[in-house]
Amino acid sequence: MRFAPPGRTPLDILLPLTRTPFDPDFWPKGGCYPLVPWSNRIRNAQFSVDGRTIALRPHPACLPHAHHGFTHQRRWDLSNATPTTAQMSYTHSPDADAWPWAFIAVQTLRIAPDGLSIDLSVTNVGTDPMPVGMGLHPFLVVSPGDEIDFITKSEWRADADGLAISLSPVAGGAVHCVQGSQGSTRYFAGWQGIAVLRRIEGARVTVTASAPLDHLVFHVPEGGAYACLEPVSHVADAFNLAAKGVAKTGFLTLAAGQTLSTSVHIGVS
Repeated sequence: MRFAPPGRTPLDILLPLTRTPFDPDFWPKGGCYPLVPWSNRIRNAQFSVDGRTIALRPHPACLPHAHHGFTHQRRWDLSNATPTTAQMSYTHSPDADAWPWAFIAVQTLRIAPDGLSIDLSVTNVGTDPMPVGMGLHPFLVVSPGDEIDFITKSEWRADADGLAISLSPVAGGAVHCVQGSQGSTRYFAGWQGIAVLRRIEGARVTVTASAPLDHLVFHVPEGGAYACLEPVSHVADAFNLAAKGVAKTGFLTLAAGQTLSTSVHIGVS
């Protein structure tokens, strides 16, 4: 995704993917991928629902925890494409990836002069209720001195493994970050649904999300090579936190036949 200001050199907005093929467990940092059927980590790669323990595959990059669902590591079928749009779907068998529920995920991408829109949906095609989380993981191009701003109600404190522990209000609600080389991962809840990245080159990038993406992950790696503003439906380890009675985790359940849908726009001006 590139932006060409009038009379100026085009700018990359999303970090380009340049390495293919690659190990699906260690995907290159770039582009924007879906987070389905959960976002971020699940502690010890297991959780309980309705008295049943679900044991998932631990992710080798964050052992012993599960990480970011699995659909971004799987083949999606392209069902429709034009020069400016693409629709893809993934059909999940309950025998795969230790996830015992059948579902269909669909993402529709639309590119326009003002940016990229992504519609994402998940439908429970099984017979039992299914716990679910969703979101998107964009890798944004940044430079030292770029500024990021958004409004939010709360921030989750996390442990050393990046798993949420407790929720606290954000005084004043405003979060302001200046891009540097220090790594950081923060979890926010009740954000306003729009984050603004002001690049020193002059571009203004906005990440706008609709419900149920009421949580936001802000991640910068050590060295500051990129910034991730990830609109998601729940906090890290929401499935286990909700089972313990913790409130406001974003934990959701889809009834049989029910669809959960959302939309994210990455705009540029």
